[in-house]
Amino acid sequence: MCAGRRFRLLAATLLAGFSASVSAADLPTRKSLVVAPPPAFTWTGFYVGFNYGYAWRGSSGMAMDSVPLFNTAAGIWTTPSALGASGATGARLNGFFGGVQAGYNLQFADRWVAGLEADLQGGGIRGGGGFGSIIPTVLPGFAVTTSATMHRNLQHLGTVRARLGYTVQPDLLAYLTAGLAFGGTSTTASVNQVLNPSALTSAGARADRFEERFGFAVGAGAEMAIAPNLSAKFEYLYYGLGSPRAAYPSFAPLVHIDPILATALGNAMAARTRFDGHLLRTGLNYRFGGQGSEPTGTAGYTSVQGPAFGSWNVAFTPYMWGIGMNGTTTALSQTTDVNMSFVDALTKSSSLPLAFMANFEARNGPVSLYGDLVWAQIRVAGSLMAQRNPIGGLTLSLDADARMKTTIAILEGGGTYEMARWAPASGQNAFTAIDAVAGLRYWRLGLDLSMNIVGAINLANLGLAQVGGKAVARSGDLAWVDPFFGLRLRQQVDARNSFYLKADVGGFGVGSKLAWQAAGGYTHDFEFAGMKWTSMVGYRALYADYAKGSGIRQSGFNSIIHGPVSGLGVKF
Repeated sequence: MCAGRRFRLLAATLLAGFSASVSAADLPTRKSLVVAPPPAFTWTGFYVGFNYGYAWRGSSGMAMDSVPLFNTAAGIWTTPSALGASGATGARLNGFFGGVQAGYNLQFADRWVAGLEADLQGGGIRGGGGFGSIIPTVLPGFAVTTSATMHRNLQHLGTVRARLGYTVQPDLLAYLTAGLAFGGTSTTASVNQVLNPSALTSAGARADRFEERFGFAVGAGAEMAIAPNLSAKFEYLYYGLGSPRAAYPSFAPLVHIDPILATALGNAMAARTRFDGHLLRTGLNYRFGGQGSEPTGTAGYTSVQGPAFGSWNVAFTPYMWGIGMNGTTTALSQTTDVNMSFVDALTKSSSLPLAFMANFEARNGPVSLYGDLVWAQIRVAGSLMAQRNPIGGLTLSLDADARMKTTIAILEGGGTYEMARWAPASGQNAFTAIDAVAGLRYWRLGLDLSMNIVGAINLANLGLAQVGGKAVARSGDLAWVDPFFGLRLRQQVDARNSFYLKADVGGFGVGSKLAWQAAGGYTHDFEFAGMKWTSMVGYRALYADYAKGSGIRQSGFNSIIHGPVSGLGVKF
């Protein structure tokens, strides 16, 4: 082919390519399909949830004042009687509680969250104490002996608070909160006196005052999304409800009457205390609809199928429970208030306050069967107790020599069923699951109380035995069975580490009037010596309100036992 012909062919080829490029440029551009990004996580929306936690006192004191009201008796008794019925005592306002909350959040300016939350909870937030005295009169050998007790109880507590928070991470909210607090406060006080030597007899003075009071609450907390529409929170609050006062005439006067000389004297009484304290609580919230149903990450959490039925996996875990106790025990109508933390039990109890426990759980797919055994013996000295006696003519006092022994055996059996499970699309072995829990709890208690006698009559008529200078009351064996229902949240972090929260309620009048349990902890699995092991640390609280008999034969238990738990078990 000649050179001229080759040139013409190359030119034609280049021209055709250029023309094709121009024609393509003139056509409409076809763009690739644009996929909308997933919605950004947001805290905006309504939510409801539940919480439980522990409360402890702010102000510690309760005080009682007494002034002469009238006096037709000899003047030697007036001032000592009033002085003896005046005094103060330290009083706890501690205990576990549980409740519900609801609120609304609005996320703005990217990372800020404002909201309003209301909550209401109840539990065993109570405490009390007492004092005693012997006041001599101006005449040698004449004296006034006094035994007094005071108690306070926060029957329920609610708040309505504003919240302002900042999202440290899209699914982690740190916030401050403040607002209105309200609560049902109960203040009780009683005084018995013996005038020696005298024919004067004392009609005991008593006040029982309930008030619905209003105050304030301030605090801070953090909340984290852990599953679709589910978040966990941890919160501290300080509340103040002011200082109620039970005074005459609502406080029945302390009256002494001499039927022979037809003389009498009386004192007007007043008891006062401050209701304030600290709350530390955790809880779960369920958020309704809207964006942000998944935590951070492009994959997020999604609902997944639970485990299928297959072979059984078994864990056996012996563990110990360091027990404190708040509440009342009654043996033969003698009611003793006990307010003892685990630290008090370690430092003030006459025996080591440990309960020995064992837990057994067998799991197959979504179902598990479990058993739990508790045995404990709690010995309490007088400085941790306050005595309430139903007979005004019988004066008993408690001091460092007084003793109470409570022997507790609890056998719990039940089953769980996994209702829902969520897992992140990325990350192996991590998931969040919620189980339904149901079962039976068998209680067996024995209560022994020995009381120092200041002045006592008719011990036999009260069913009490007298041993030296002691009045002894024994409940005999108290045994009952409570059905219960509840929920358990399991957060599996990875193959070896997990957290759990468990709450149930029971009794319903079948056994106890009311019973509930709250527990939470951390577990770690490991291998050693060719075996699979599991370790656990946590906290457990168990409450029951049970009574048997009536009148002077009544015995019962209305207390929360609580404290840290730890254990080491084997899995196979």
